[in-house]
Amino acid sequence: MPTIKINDVEMSVNPGTLVLDACRSLGIDIPHYCYHPALSPVATCRMCLVDIKGQPKLATSCTTTVPPAPKDNPNAVVMEVFTNTPAVADARAGVMEFLLINHPLDCPICDQAGECKLQDYSYAYGSGDSRMAEVKRRYRYEDLGAKIVIDKNRCIHCTRCVRFTREISGGGELTVANRGSRLEVTTFTGKSMDQNPYAGNVVDLCPVGALTSRDFRFRKRVWYLKSVPSISRHSALGSPIWIDHEGNQIHRFRPRPLPGKETTHFISDEERYAYPRYNRSGKAPLPTLKGAPASLDAIREALQAAGPVAVIGQGTFGCDAAQRLGDLATSEGLRYGSGDKTIPIVLPKYQTSADGILNRRGFSERGFRFGALEELLGKVQSGEVKAVVLLHDAAFSSVRESELLGQLLGASTFSLALEVEASPLGRAATAWLPIASFAEESDFIVNHDGELRRYQKALQAPKGVRTVPTWAKDLIAVPAAV
Repeated sequence: MPTIKINDVEMSVNPGTLVLDACRSLGIDIPHYCYHPALSPVATCRMCLVDIKGQPKLATSCTTTVPPAPKDNPNAVVMEVFTNTPAVADARAGVMEFLLINHPLDCPICDQAGECKLQDYSYAYGSGDSRMAEVKRRYRYEDLGAKIVIDKNRCIHCTRCVRFTREISGGGELTVANRGSRLEVTTFTGKSMDQNPYAGNVVDLCPVGALTSRDFRFRKRVWYLKSVPSISRHSALGSPIWIDHEGNQIHRFRPRPLPGKETTHFISDEERYAYPRYNRSGKAPLPTLKGAPASLDAIREALQAAGPVAVIGQGTFGCDAAQRLGDLATSEGLRYGSGDKTIPIVLPKYQTSADGILNRRGFSERGFRFGALEELLGKVQSGEVKAVVLLHDAAFSSVRESELLGQLLGASTFSLALEVEASPLGRAATAWLPIASFAEESDFIVNHDGELRRYQKALQAPKGVRTVPTWAKDLIAVPAAV
């Protein structure tokens, strides 16, 4: 590998590595707007300029690559880079002044305030003065469909959003028009972002708040939000996300890129806008037995008195939940899996599986057999199995599977459903227990690719609502003698 020097520190990197990436690997912050690791480099913003020894002028580090080492001297230093020279500082200050010439001073009402790179870089690299005395350029308000709003007055023309629609989502809805002083990002005639199932990602990509989500616009200041690492339940990929919450309510989901994994930079709109279903409202649900509120002791006694127990675990819950739920089964052979949701493949590079069941692999590794519910129905009807315990989320079962699960519950002597919110299927069970949602617990899953993905608790569950492992432990417990 060739050797380079960055601020007099030597390091070895692979040939072809971007200078910007090499600097970041040393912990040196290189300011940038247009660069993004999942998009093609274009060097339009000019903020990433560095000084390279031997070159007559500053170079853009997002497009300059490290050359291979010479064959006759493989240990030679092939490049010397300086990121903190006076020339670099002057260039960055000049770029910041240029970008702020027409930028409006609307930080107090901008959704990006608090996580805006224009604010951060202006403070770190700007001059602190403005020589702009003329009237700023103005654009009209424009919707890019029902999901995305663009404020062109804030746009710095980094073209991240344009490149995303061309290189990632493929629709090419956005373009740059009116080259010159009236430059603007807009849509092609007759197009909007509504048909783009990944449209919400342009909001994350925009570094300055020009593109905002109608769903989040003017709803919450970002500095009030707490961000918790979690995963999306949308598919078997278990895409890493941030849960941004405040006041025990979730306000948005955002992608959480993992180092070295380009496919984790983006999530679908279905994943992004799924958060409202995890915000509880009204009174906390109560355990029930035969349709009436009941104590855990009563439910436990009914379950233990019923006879042989089979469990059905839907693969949309964590591995700890799967393990503890499996302990309720009379034997390991009575562990069955459910969940048959599938998702359409829109972006093959980012969607490597059509399976819509998050932790199918994790449940399978713990002895749960999927596609065998007909077998279980036969055992229930023959009397070999008397009781059925079902861990369920109605959003991930088809009508056909829901009907089959209903037959299982109806044919059993005793049935117990564990759900976040009671579904028609859960209400049909003999007993029902309220469980914490994935946002109210910490657990882990094994995704389609065999990668372990952890998620952390973001919300506090209502009083009386417990996690699946806690309920399972209490259901197995032997009551103390009176």
